[in-house]
Amino acid sequence: MFRGLVFLWLFIYCAGPSLAGAWLRDPGSGFASASVTFRRDGGDWSSELSYYGDYGITQSLTLGVDLNDADRLAGHTLIFARVSLNFLPPEHHLATEISLGGAHYRNEWKPMHKLTLSYGRGFDSTWGPGWLAIDGAYEKRGTSSQPIVKLDATIGLNAEEHLRPMLQIETAKISGHQLFYSITPSLQVPLPRDSHLLIGLQHRVTTQRSLGLKVGVWHRF
Repeated sequence: MFRGLVFLWLFIYCAGPSLAGAWLRDPGSGFASASVTFRRDGGDWSSELSYYGDYGITQSLTLGVDLNDADRLAGHTLIFARVSLNFLPPEHHLATEISLGGAHYRNEWKPMHKLTLSYGRGFDSTWGPGWLAIDGAYEKRGTSSQPIVKLDATIGLNAEEHLRPMLQIETAKISGHQLFYSITPSLQVPLPRDSHLLIGLQHRVTTQRSLGLKVGVWHRF
């Protein structure tokens, strides 16, 4: 029973969110991010490493990679293709993404695939321009017989050369289990050369509650 709960927790724990959502990169431009999350669970410290990168191929196609590992116990390696869906007015963004690769538990690798539908739009506020993204995903890993359904929402500000607050809410559901979720308020600090330092606190509820410190670097090129 305990092993099953640990596996389930890691299964959700390594299901990282999409960073671009409905927005595609312009051809010839890209984005990369690397982060580490330190977490305390029941008196023990753990860490999660993540890398994400994407690159614009055409106006309607972006390709990328998504890597994640939690203390070398579980993780995934994915490549993905994001395609725009031009069903909405120009101020609304809609895209679908298919991801293929592998997931592991204790270095036992199995196939993994994920299908995502993303919506996003920009807005103006008293504090400057901002953006809203909503992502729904269906994920299947060979390391588990049960698929995972996710619904995430992110809202943030993106004024140039200013601190950028951001709030992310992630939810995940596996049949027969409770709803898992995390809430992550964070702040992006401008750095030279189109980069930002990301610092956030994450409250996560899976098979237990935990608090994590997330530190990362975002770079556009």
